[in-house]
Amino acid sequence: MRSRSGSASTDRARSLLRYLTPDAIVERVEDISTELLAEWGVRGVVLDLDNTIVPWNTSDVAPGVRAWVIGLRDARIGVCVLTNNYTRRASSVARLLDIPIIKAAFKPSPMAFRSALARMSIDAEEGAVVGDQLYTDILGGKLVGMRAVLVNPLSTREFVTTRFVRWLERPFRARLPKPGESR
Repeated sequence: MRSRSGSASTDRARSLLRYLTPDAIVERVEDISTELLAEWGVRGVVLDLDNTIVPWNTSDVAPGVRAWVIGLRDARIGVCVLTNNYTRRASSVARLLDIPIIKAAFKPSPMAFRSALARMSIDAEEGAVVGDQLYTDILGGKLVGMRAVLVNPLSTREFVTTRFVRWLERPFRARLPKPGESR
């Protein structure tokens, strides 16, 4: 028989897991189909920048990422970059893709995600966040009620604090299915 305090801590753990569990896991952004987004009722995508659409500390947008963003636009799905980055490089990537950007967002702050949703004039239930980190991208999107898609990082090169956060993510990531696997 479980004690009440044991049950309460189990419930809190399940609640936390709900906020850290993505709705889908893919290898890269190009693997997210507009059909899936339409099935979810998504009218806007909030995109992380570093190691999601470009390798960390670069402006190297792959042709596939560019084509994917154009495909979203053609499907009438809005896009906004939401990043904790604050550099000119971040702005240049957004300009290159011709999409709005919110820099220095302090993810997982719900206020940052609400700002991105407002920029696209949609409600949280109509939005999806796409990112490579559980504690910033997935958590922030889930806190405001968005769908969430986790992608594998594009590069192993990362900002020092990101490396620390990834270390903290490991136990949760280990429980998640690999891209393409079902739950």
